[in-house]
Amino acid sequence: MPTPRPAGTEVSWKLLLVAFAAVVGSFFVTTLIVQRSSAVISDLSKEIIYNSAPSIEHLALVRRSVLEAELVLARFINEPTHRGALDRELETALSETRAGIGEYLDLTALPGEQAVRQDVQESWSRFEAAVTQARADAVARREGAEGALFEQDVEPPARHLLENITRSIEWNAVRGRELAERIREARREAVWLSASLHAVCGILAGVVAWLLHRELQGRRALADAYTKSVEARAEELEQFAGRVAHDIRNPLSSARMAAELGLRKTPEESSRAPFKRIIRSLSRADAITGALLDFARSGARPDPGARAEPRAIITDLLGGFAAETEQAGIELRHEPVPPVLVACSTGVYLSLLGNLIRNAIKYMGDATTRRVTLRVEDTGAFIRTRVSDTGPGITPELLPSLFEPYFRVKGSSAIAEGLGLGLATVKKLVEGHGGRVGVTSTRGKGSTFWFELPRAGSSSWDVSPPPHDAPGTSPLN
Repeated sequence: MPTPRPAGTEVSWKLLLVAFAAVVGSFFVTTLIVQRSSAVISDLSKEIIYNSAPSIEHLALVRRSVLEAELVLARFINEPTHRGALDRELETALSETRAGIGEYLDLTALPGEQAVRQDVQESWSRFEAAVTQARADAVARREGAEGALFEQDVEPPARHLLENITRSIEWNAVRGRELAERIREARREAVWLSASLHAVCGILAGVVAWLLHRELQGRRALADAYTKSVEARAEELEQFAGRVAHDIRNPLSSARMAAELGLRKTPEESSRAPFKRIIRSLSRADAITGALLDFARSGARPDPGARAEPRAIITDLLGGFAAETEQAGIELRHEPVPPVLVACSTGVYLSLLGNLIRNAIKYMGDATTRRVTLRVEDTGAFIRTRVSDTGPGITPELLPSLFEPYFRVKGSSAIAEGLGLGLATVKKLVEGHGGRVGVTSTRGKGSTFWFELPRAGSSSWDVSPPPHDAPGTSPLN
């Protein structure tokens, strides 16, 4: 006869089976939760990549084309002797605007976006009709009535179109932030549920170990392997946001290829300049995106071997702002740059300097003297870069809040053109590289924003930033 099992043995094996089944069940539930969260995040990220981001890109190009069309039309009205060439330039600007709006309207409308899209379409139709009529009236009207023609017939619909475009850009930006917040919430929920089930798995694994002792070491090793598998899935989920940011670079590459193709197909040198500017701008955007992505992947720690040369970067960057400063009537210049290297990547330095220059241009206001000046100073272990403007200046009570995320100066005419993240990005990047930022301003005389980074070749971010009263580091007034 077989040896009967002890009375407690059958109960132990039943508990073992229940515990084992619970462990396996928890593993599969965790896997399903992670897969479901991944699917949700994938759908939300696609909405950002294929809708919100392209909408903002198309609308930004449309806004620029509308401003170009306004400028050319004003010259067409007021410069009768050049109307032949200006007529072709005007038609080109209108075609670019029409194409951009068409591409925007071809995108799938997000929930609640239809009204905004309709406003953009209707205001574009009114603006196009106003331009067509003004062009015809300019030829027929007598000399001296041109200014009234532009101000009364063209400027109001143009301003209304630009307002609707800006509203649509802000709508898509807000929608993008909402989608990003939902991605973060989905990830947080998945991590919390996964951690809870991990705890359950650990308790049940202890029960299994108590029941089997040494005989069940193999099963416990299997349970450990399952736990590691689940942790690997969780780590993959944490890296998902980085992959989404990486995918954003693809549209930049496509746009650059299209610009390069257009450049090759354009034999006239005068028509090739815009394509060259576009290619340079896209190259800078790609460098900035790559640098920021590498910075985020490294856990907000810079690459120890990164080096950037301010002299070469400034020379290239100022050319990219030429059209913008010329349109705004601003002189953009730089003082002689010393032959130094800073401990950051080229993309990071481009992002820092580009944000400060763009901020100075955007908030120049109605200043009589319109000048932005760059200065690079060698202070020893650190290299300081200053961007000074002759704008209206900033009130002292606002200075402590300028580098906070989403902070914008109330009452400024440029408030609708940004999200208030430029200076916050500058602060995060500089401090992540072991440097510091600052600003000085005098009402009616202008402002100076500055940042300093470790000199390349020193111990970089292990060097403590110099004190505020250190020689050679006083802010530029």
